[in-house]
Amino acid sequence: MRVVVFGASGYAGAELVRIIATHPHFELVGASAGSNAGAEIGAIYPHLAHSPYGGMRLQSNDELAASLDAIGAELAFFALPHNQAAGLVPKLLGSLRLVVDLSADFRLVDPGLYESVYGFVHPAPELLEEAVYGLVELKRAELSRARLIAAPGCYVTAVTLALFPFIDRGLVAPGSVPVANAVSGVSGAGRSAKLANLFGEIDSDVSAYGLSGHRHRPEIEQNLGSPVLFVPHLVPMTRGILATCYFDIAPAALEAAGLDGSSRMLIQEMLHAELVEFYDGAAFVSVLDAGNSPHTKATLGTNMAIVSVSYDPASGKAVVLSALDNMVKGASGQAVQAANVALGLPEAAGLTRVSVYP
Repeated sequence: MRVVVFGASGYAGAELVRIIATHPHFELVGASAGSNAGAEIGAIYPHLAHSPYGGMRLQSNDELAASLDAIGAELAFFALPHNQAAGLVPKLLGSLRLVVDLSADFRLVDPGLYESVYGFVHPAPELLEEAVYGLVELKRAELSRARLIAAPGCYVTAVTLALFPFIDRGLVAPGSVPVANAVSGVSGAGRSAKLANLFGEIDSDVSAYGLSGHRHRPEIEQNLGSPVLFVPHLVPMTRGILATCYFDIAPAALEAAGLDGSSRMLIQEMLHAELVEFYDGAAFVSVLDAGNSPHTKATLGTNMAIVSVSYDPASGKAVVLSALDNMVKGASGQAVQAANVALGLPEAAGLTRVSVYP
């Protein structure tokens, strides 16, 4: 399948090129960049220099868009900044078999949220209903009919995979608001130079941000169908997300299981069993034994999400942990996984479950 990547000079775009280089069913036939248009991929990213596409010249977005028919492109990944794909995709959708957008431009169902959250009026609100949300673990059936996929955000993926199984199965106490504290590496902010992302600023420092309401919160709440308190943190590492989520257990769920709040081990086993059952057969979600904590480094370079659950009897809360590589399962790998499913290819094609260590 002939593939193009819009925005190949950013971190997510470069990760797409890396994955496509080892994908048995994809061939990269074109790639674009903004200020790096005209340069070779290998000159911008030395780790790609010896890949099959190291010598490929990056075009401008307009050049690549104009050449799609000539190069026979069938699949396009958009790894552009927010509010860029929204203008391009409607013009190109009819020329392609499948479009996968990694930005937020087609994730939200309510078009009004784009103005309040992202600061622009959506130019193609009719496509928001058509776009299929690209979280395979939740939307596998819908992806089989997709021609436009909205790949989820990295924080959103970690929090959704942690909390959704329990909300879906009625284990979260009615009226309570789950809490999600998540830490992320600096690559989530992209490659452009920002003072807050310089080594001297982030080294030996941890800070919370988005305290007035992070822009991914509406996406999380859309997935969960529930309000959530979400607090992201920046930590001094390059890749990885660890989400620590808390919720009050529904009394009715405990009553139905014949348990009371003091039965720590039995409640923990019940919660763990629910998580195992929900992700049974999921190719890229691993459930640890109850009470264990996932490590971000165990996901490095992989499309894996690792989850676990514990129970704290003193507070009566469940604690769900979720770790993933924000550049792979949180971005480019997940986009490829969703494309594989939509196209009827092996779900794991081009992707790995084995991390790089140390």
